[in-house]
Amino acid sequence: MHRIILSISLAVSSSTTAQINNCPIVPTPIRYESHSGTHFLNGKILLDTKDAPEKAVDYLRDRLSVLYEVELLQDDTSGLSISLENVDEAAGYYSITMLPEEQTIRYGSEEGLFYAFQSLTQMIREGNHGWEINHCLIEDEPKFGWRGLHLDVSRHFFSVAEVKRFIDLMAMYKFNVFHWHLTDDQGWRIEIRKYPKLTEIGSWRDSTVHGHYSDQPRKYDIGRYGGFYTREDIREIIAFAADRNVTVVPEIEMPGHSRAALAAYPELSCTGERQPVPGLWGIFDDIYCSRSSSIEFMKDVLSEVIELFPSEYIHIGGDEVPKKRWEACEDCKKVMEENHLENVHELQSYFITQIDEFLTSKGKKLIGWDEILEGGLSPNAAVMSWRGEKGGIAAARQKHTVVMSPTTYCYFDYYQSGNKSEPLAIGGLLPLEKVYQFNPIPEALTEEERKYILGGQANVWTEYIPDFEHVEYMVYPRALALIQSLWCKEKPHYEDFLSNYLKYQEDFLDHLNVHFSRSIHDPELMLERAENGIVARLKAADPNAHFDVRIHVNSGKSSYVNAFVMGTQDSIFLERSTDSIDKIITMKITSDALNDEHVHRFLLHSDLGRPIELITPPHPKYNHNGSLTLVDGNRGAIPWKGDEWLGFREQEVSMIVDMEQLEFVDDITIGFLDDSGSWIYLPESVSVKASKNGRCWKKVNVKPPTDHNHFEGSTYRAILGVKARYLKVTVHPMEEIPAGMPGEGRIPWTFMDEIQMLKRSE
Repeated sequence: MHRIILSISLAVSSSTTAQINNCPIVPTPIRYESHSGTHFLNGKILLDTKDAPEKAVDYLRDRLSVLYEVELLQDDTSGLSISLENVDEAAGYYSITMLPEEQTIRYGSEEGLFYAFQSLTQMIREGNHGWEINHCLIEDEPKFGWRGLHLDVSRHFFSVAEVKRFIDLMAMYKFNVFHWHLTDDQGWRIEIRKYPKLTEIGSWRDSTVHGHYSDQPRKYDIGRYGGFYTREDIREIIAFAADRNVTVVPEIEMPGHSRAALAAYPELSCTGERQPVPGLWGIFDDIYCSRSSSIEFMKDVLSEVIELFPSEYIHIGGDEVPKKRWEACEDCKKVMEENHLENVHELQSYFITQIDEFLTSKGKKLIGWDEILEGGLSPNAAVMSWRGEKGGIAAARQKHTVVMSPTTYCYFDYYQSGNKSEPLAIGGLLPLEKVYQFNPIPEALTEEERKYILGGQANVWTEYIPDFEHVEYMVYPRALALIQSLWCKEKPHYEDFLSNYLKYQEDFLDHLNVHFSRSIHDPELMLERAENGIVARLKAADPNAHFDVRIHVNSGKSSYVNAFVMGTQDSIFLERSTDSIDKIITMKITSDALNDEHVHRFLLHSDLGRPIELITPPHPKYNHNGSLTLVDGNRGAIPWKGDEWLGFREQEVSMIVDMEQLEFVDDITIGFLDDSGSWIYLPESVSVKASKNGRCWKKVNVKPPTDHNHFEGSTYRAILGVKARYLKVTVHPMEEIPAGMPGEGRIPWTFMDEIQMLKRSE
């Protein structure tokens, strides 16, 4: 038995309550019992370090000193003794008994002791007499072995100190895998001795796109940007992570996302053309050639990576690989002929298989994004499923180990709220509550197949995250919601998690000086259908919050302002227009809880809140408010967010609009998003059928408002001239994205927002 001695005084009480919904610790333990009474710390913890694990003790000493100015001493026998006991349990197991009659920490391994110390650190609170720990009983161990966070250092570079800070914070919340995205088109970040040009040339770019990729015209910040990590830097970071029970998994992208390497060694490409490191985001046609010299280059690089990284897995990317250059390359055609490959998709499988066999020969395991499934994998390889659950399900059924990281729940480069005050992001919407819904185990898997799920992770892609404060803003508090799904055997309800977060963790993050997002305190505008319009109300994390709301109404030549106080339970009715004059309202929201004024604009057109039946369901990632999104008066904007648009990725999108009575419809307008960089394209055509009763349908001969085009910018408009109650609208996207366009060969995304009909009396 190991002995710990703490200098504390006791305030004793006998009452005991089980309060998992009042727990200060994230992730929430399996068992947490809060007892009345408090241990008051007196500025020091007395610890006999003779038999205690040295790394864990050193970590605790540093943490107590930095966070609480509490000293960890060795040679003082006064005070209260806490037992430290190594027990025969799972490696991550720990328990904490903090009662007047017993103070004991039990652990299954040094890893478990480290997790116990993390929980102990979170339990310390400031009371009337200084730092204190409440009486409690805790028992805990992790659910999944892979609890990961990813950081892209290629698009934007972060210093050694910042990477260590990233790892330190994730370790405090019991994450244990740091996925380090070290290479991509926009920068090569790891020193390779055999190929010095990779860092001399490939780690620097001369410009960086300013603003969003979709901005027209694009603007650039001109200037040399980049950096890389030396071998010594990498060893330092790996050792730092190991002291915190974090495994560092490196990612070296191949065969795509390779422009930085090709800038240094253009002979590795199919064309041999010398091109600079790009300062633009996206997917590029130039990738590693499949000839043997390129594969040998990758093996040389991986040999040096293996020397540095002790991790079991090496990530090789494998995603978003355009085949245009391979299809035209004589060397690639020769490789296909020699290896009896039927197409370039099998050629990619051949490329990945060569790397897989090499890593296996070195005692390592390959892991890659779910595209590596195409063409088959060795049983040794693992799959990281990012394009939803489909890839993870397929991999598990093929008996491959899987890490779940679907964009729907795990992409922390998405917006955290729909508020205009959010900093620029790539697009999409992933609020805290959505992250909390993540379950790494797909329901479609059998009990046997579920054994192949290693766990999950969130990804931080940094195209629009230029500095480390912004990284912290995007990761926290969403990482706390994610770890609940990766650690907890049974996580509490979201409302309990949110309550505990607000009560304990915001103060703790403040104490850690984390630049975390406070967007959950901003009011979220909730819209619901109502008779003849929609209802708007405000929702915020604080159920008692009140906000000052001023509504400016502009209708034709008249204009006026309403002002009142609105709480989270109050609502505002927005009535649809009853004539040809659309009302435009501007809603301005302020309160002491907000840092700035939030502005929402609505067009109260004549179809506001109309019933719409979605025959084709939207993609779950872009289905913020269902069909109401199409008639809520809130037109989608660019840069786009996931709450303003309804997103589909189908070959056909159909819906039925109910006008609630017979109407003569002159024309119809539909808003679409055109953003090729995000693989979102305008449809090829739209067809309409009309019905008076919802049973008998007649195709409408839609006519363009001009002689040649249905589209005015991104707005589709068609003349109908039909009397009906129901309109069945069918959108026909392109079958696949054309060659030469971003996302070529894939099914395009279709994003829609507002539908309006111009109606008149006959």
